[in-house]
Amino acid sequence: MTRKTIQQRLVLEAAQRMRHPSAEEIYQAIVRKHPNISRGTVYRNLHNLTASDVLGRVLIPGGAERFDATTPPHYHAVCKLCGAVQDAALPYQDRMQDAAAACDGFVLEKHDIIFWGICKECATQIAAQKDQVEEERPAKPTSGG
Repeated sequence: MTRKTIQQRLVLEAAQRMRHPSAEEIYQAIVRKHPNISRGTVYRNLHNLTASDVLGRVLIPGGAERFDATTPPHYHAVCKLCGAVQDAALPYQDRMQDAAAACDGFVLEKHDIIFWGICKECATQIAAQKDQVEEERPAKPTSGG
């Protein structure tokens, strides 16, 4: 990596404090304390940090690009309700890439896998709402007979 500028240090530190932040989230975190920093500076430094593998980049189909302070290869899980991104507790599968190398004409360099589902927080809220609805539902009359 080239020499670190103050702006690059601010971007890196902000990305490391958050879990899989978007560029806009990083910018907002920095601008609160350093109002003179521009979006362009943040985005440029994010590009430089990912190009030099200091930060990882998580490409979410249909969502904002996210950044990751954990750089060794790993997988991610995305909540389809709130968009939260977290690391998936699954070892990276090097053999999967070797098996996929049979794709004619491709020289594979890496692979990314994203698991989609509902995060723990959203699942808890759904369960609480379901419980509340069931509590508010009038009791069914019993048939006397």
